[in-house]
Amino acid sequence: MLFLIIAIALAAASCWPPAILTPYVAEEFPICTDPANQLDSLISGDIVVWWDARNGNFDIYGYNLSTDAEFTIFVNSTGLLCGLAVSGDIVLWQDWRNGNADIYGYNLTTETEFALCTNPAYQEWPAMSGDIVVWNDDRNGNNDIYGYNLATDTEFPICTNPARQHQPAVSGDIVVWNDDRNGNKDIYGYDLATNTELAICTAPLEQQYLAISDEIVVWRDWRNGNPDIYGYNLATETEFAICTDPARQHQPAVSGDIVVWTDQRNGYKDIYGYDLATNTELAICTAPLEQRDPAISGEIVVWTDSRNGNWDIYGARLSFEE
Repeated sequence: MLFLIIAIALAAASCWPPAILTPYVAEEFPICTDPANQLDSLISGDIVVWWDARNGNFDIYGYNLSTDAEFTIFVNSTGLLCGLAVSGDIVLWQDWRNGNADIYGYNLTTETEFALCTNPAYQEWPAMSGDIVVWNDDRNGNNDIYGYNLATDTEFPICTNPARQHQPAVSGDIVVWNDDRNGNKDIYGYDLATNTELAICTAPLEQQYLAISDEIVVWRDWRNGNPDIYGYNLATETEFAICTDPARQHQPAVSGDIVVWTDQRNGYKDIYGYDLATNTELAICTAPLEQRDPAISGEIVVWTDSRNGNWDIYGARLSFEE
């Protein structure tokens, strides 16, 4: 009888109450707090990159989270750079050294800079996933979406619809972008594996500032009269609301099941997130003053932060506990 009681107790202890995973911020940390301004950080794996004004112009700096080492990627002499992107060991940006906007890059492994596209028209806002680079391209007289395969050194058009296409994002074989063909900003996509174009969201008003990770696309959406965060699952072809708080939400980013964004529900801009696997919202950083422009890779979130009186780069490692 005693053995039976103990066995029942152990069984109950092992399965009741059920384990519920709750996301939380395990550790917040500064990445760069140089007295000059650092802006618009991005992350891929252990590599964080950002614009840095310590030398007068905005240069490109980086930080390796695995080695705790900061490094210089590109020292800018023209004063005109934007559209930063990073994937793996490749950093890309929009560069005006030739008098118009071109796409240049830097290989962190070989420490070599390269020109990716210097067509006489404007090339802007590069994005990258693996070997695939995409960007806005004005060579046909309106903004189209073009791509480049680094493995095969091949450039190719993705969308040349007569309307305006802009600010693309890419993950694996799927390219997504803002599209004006219906008279307002919608979300369209293209599957490079099947050569198929996709209409992802054509809801009323505007859908902007999109991001993609695997089969999840996220964006800022104005359908409710203020900017909210919405998403779409490409595998199930279902759209869903992520955050419709009455305050402003914008600049979403996504990695795996975690979506992050800039949120103004507390007055200042903070960093909030949502775990799609557990349908749980979390406050990632609500430090004094403003935190904005989050990016995420795996469990690491990075953002631009003004808590020290200038713009710095901070990060947080997300984890889960029962």
